[in-house]
Amino acid sequence: MSCTKSTIASFMLLMLMGNTVVALAEAPIEKHNYNSLVLDITVTGDSTVTGDLAENEVKIAKFSEYLRDELQQKTRFNIVKDAASLDKLAAAGENVDLHNCNGCEQKIAEELGAELVVMPTVFRMSHLISALHLEFKEVESGKLIKRKVYDFRGNTDKAWERVIQYAVRDLKSWDKSN
Repeated sequence: MSCTKSTIASFMLLMLMGNTVVALAEAPIEKHNYNSLVLDITVTGDSTVTGDLAENEVKIAKFSEYLRDELQQKTRFNIVKDAASLDKLAAAGENVDLHNCNGCEQKIAEELGAELVVMPTVFRMSHLISALHLEFKEVESGKLIKRKVYDFRGNTDKAWERVIQYAVRDLKSWDKSN
């Protein structure tokens, strides 16, 4: 079997293109020049299934952290997630529902140096049908600048993980100035 120069050149070009794609995929993401505070996920809607309260608490803790990590690692968001800030956020959340406090989340975000507040909510229509709502508010003005909803099925860890991954892919290059 003989190889022609064009076959070898084509093979080399394919190899070079493959390396370029890998290099582009691994390139660091250019971050926003503003910080974002992500509140803990809250669950609303149908919670009539026995045992849901305890299960929701576990999911909220696990997937609030997962959402923060994914946004930090795979999007342009700079997430406020140092231990002291998260402790302050948790303490504030013990006394009031930060998702429904008429702007108190803005004050906390401002104190923590954030310019955006991300408010995640899982609305459960039933035990099997849910939607992840993400709202983005400017801290200074309190203005809602983006709202996205992602439907998902199942109340398993895998379902929650997948909806967060999908949301993060969708928000990968979003900037508040767009």
